[in-house]
Amino acid sequence: MNELSQIREKITRAKRLYEAQILATKNGEVTPYRQSVFEERIKQAQKEIKLSNSKD
Repeated sequence: MNELSQIREKITRAKRLYEAQILATKNGEVTPYRQSVFEERIKQAQKEIKLSNSKD
C-alpha cells in the first residue's frame, strides 16, 4: 500500500470519527458512543430533515 492511500484512509477515518462525535452529542452534552444510539440518532435526524423539507 502506498503512503498516499494510507494518508487518504486516515483522513476519511478522522472525518467519520468527527462526524460521529458531532452526532453523539445531544443538547451540548457528550453521550457515550454506542452503535445502536448512533444509528437511532441518524434515523431521528433523517426524520426531522424530511419533516422540515415537507413543511417548506
